[in-house]
Amino acid sequence: MKLGGEDVRAIAAEARLSLTDAELAGAVRYINNFLEMVDRFKELDLTSVEPFCFAESNACPLREDVSDTFPRAEEILADRASYATSLFKVPRIMEE
Repeated sequence: MKLGGEDVRAIAAEARLSLTDAELAGAVRYINNFLEMVDRFKELDLTSVEPFCFAESNACPLREDVSDTFPRAEEILADRASYATSLFKVPRIMEE
C-alpha cells in the first residue's frame, strides 16, 4: 500500500501539523518506505511460531496497578532542610 501526497497531507492535518512541500515529499518517502517494510512481514512463514500466552485470552499475566503511598518520605526528607514540602523537584526532560 502506498500513500500519495494528499493522503499524507490529510493525515498531517488530522495531527494538526503543517508541512512544507519539501517536508511533505520527505514524509511521503519515509511513510512509504515504512509501509514497504511492514509488507515484507506478510512473506514470513509464522505457522510454527506460538502466540504470546496472553494474546489468546482475556487473562492478563501482569500485576494489578495499585496506587500506594511511599512509606519513607518523611525519613528521606528529614535531613533535607531545603525541601519545604514532601515533593521532589526534578529537572524538565521534555522540550517545549
